[in-house]
Amino acid sequence: MFSKIKSSALVAYIFLQKMADITHRYVYGLPNIKRSQITAHLFLGSQYNLIGLKKLKALGVTAIVNMRIHSVYTEAQYEGFKYLHLPTVDNTPPDLDTLLKGATFMDNEIKAGGTVYVHCRQGLGRGPTMAIAYLIKAGATYQDAFDLVKSVRTFINPRPGQVKRLKELEKVCREMDKGSAS
Repeated sequence: MFSKIKSSALVAYIFLQKMADITHRYVYGLPNIKRSQITAHLFLGSQYNLIGLKKLKALGVTAIVNMRIHSVYTEAQYEGFKYLHLPTVDNTPPDLDTLLKGATFMDNEIKAGGTVYVHCRQGLGRGPTMAIAYLIKAGATYQDAFDLVKSVRTFINPRPGQVKRLKELEKVCREMDKGSAS
């Protein structure tokens, strides 16, 4: 009985965090930074508005990865940002080439001293999938990468297909690492 109450309380808590993040985004143009900063140079969240774009610049973000099907703002509005649009249907996994392209873009930007903001519409599935892909490419295991992202953005919810694709990516990255070590 106690475990059922504890589980229900956890679900309610996570739901409230998600709603607070969405409300913060609507009011301030950007998700709550406390729920978005994965590492010193990696932010993950939901779609921002034009005010949020200015806030990203003020935070030192130098590059944006958009996982949404549509690019909501024109290229001119990204002035000063490196921008990568990787259209991915909601609740579906990007293909391996897309994950590698995004992770490589993020890795190159971060190694050059930049900071990346990766997003989808709500920051629950596609964006977290790409953030985890970057961490895997950088050397983390799938589980460690997932745990890190989940520890900050507790309400992420990668779909089973996205998780499966990330585990495929982990194998590919480890094979690439073995090949370059030879």
